[in-house]
Amino acid sequence: MLRSLFILVIVGLLAAACGGDEPQGPGTQDFAIPSATLGRAPVRDSLIEGTPAPASEVSGKFIFAPGDGSIWVQDPANGTPVPVVKPTAELFADAPQWSPDGKTFVYVKSTLTAQGTAQNSIHRANADGTNDVVISVPENNKTAFNWPIFSHDGQWIFFTASYPVPPNKQYSEIRRISVNGGEAVKVIEDARMAGASPDGKQIAFLRFNFDTFTAGLWTADIDGQNARMLLDDQVFIMISEPRYSPDGSEILFAASGPNTRPLPGISARVPRCSPGLLCLFAKPAYADGLPWDLWTVTPDGTRFARLTDVGADSPSAAWSNDSQQIAFFDTSGQYLLEVASKAVSQLNRNGGHGLFDWHQE
Repeated sequence: MLRSLFILVIVGLLAAACGGDEPQGPGTQDFAIPSATLGRAPVRDSLIEGTPAPASEVSGKFIFAPGDGSIWVQDPANGTPVPVVKPTAELFADAPQWSPDGKTFVYVKSTLTAQGTAQNSIHRANADGTNDVVISVPENNKTAFNWPIFSHDGQWIFFTASYPVPPNKQYSEIRRISVNGGEAVKVIEDARMAGASPDGKQIAFLRFNFDTFTAGLWTADIDGQNARMLLDDQVFIMISEPRYSPDGSEILFAASGPNTRPLPGISARVPRCSPGLLCLFAKPAYADGLPWDLWTVTPDGTRFARLTDVGADSPSAAWSNDSQQIAFFDTSGQYLLEVASKAVSQLNRNGGHGLFDWHQE
């Protein structure tokens, strides 16, 4: 009898927790262009522990890919985005990144060939999307390119080349090519998602562990020599997008989940909701995956810092020129982080799944 009563109580509580109308998120008209995931409630109720900051003045220009194959350039001050690459049934664009002077950007274009096979390539275009040129094309249809970035001087483009390794792995390497095209050369094996240092001497990158499906953070000399691990692949569920600050003092990265092991200066964190009955009644998250936050580490790996506690959905972030601010973008919009105070303000609701970059004069 007690067991039956307990089951009835549990069922009743679950029905109460899950019942009712689903919370309504911002309308899709509020976004620059919605992808399939945007018309839903935001991931968070507040920004940083309930203490959001008023929006700061922001200069420069953003570029972002919301995840539907388009690329947009936006004045962050007025929030008005302009499409510079438009998708079609045969074209999908992603991963835009500014050149150091902000006059051009590089991105990945995926297309269907006349034979109906998929092919992707690295492209460079003017800031308004004109003068689009092909920089590099994969050597075969099994190799895919992704995550192009410029070198500090704008003379080179680093990108990731990957191909499948049966039965369930993938080989990736970072290559370098002239900004004008030509022959690409391999820089680092077993590496993906490069970030170049502002002095042109180092490169940060990820190494993926296919046994655990996690990634570690590494650095190496700009030619790929002297690789060194900064972050073990067992600390976070996943990490992404390492980016050196313009002053070279920090490497920014996004991490999913709490750090399960201590880091220099930071204790291990226990997830807020441990497995068990109480987790059944936890407030649902409207993310498409696990929540992410922004972190930094010094290039020598001696000091880590957690910058946000917002549980972002697939964030992509970029530094201001003075290394004092970070703008980031996720499925619920665009945000500005003041690095010193860790205060976050929402700039607009132009969000999506894709990559984001920021250029300032």
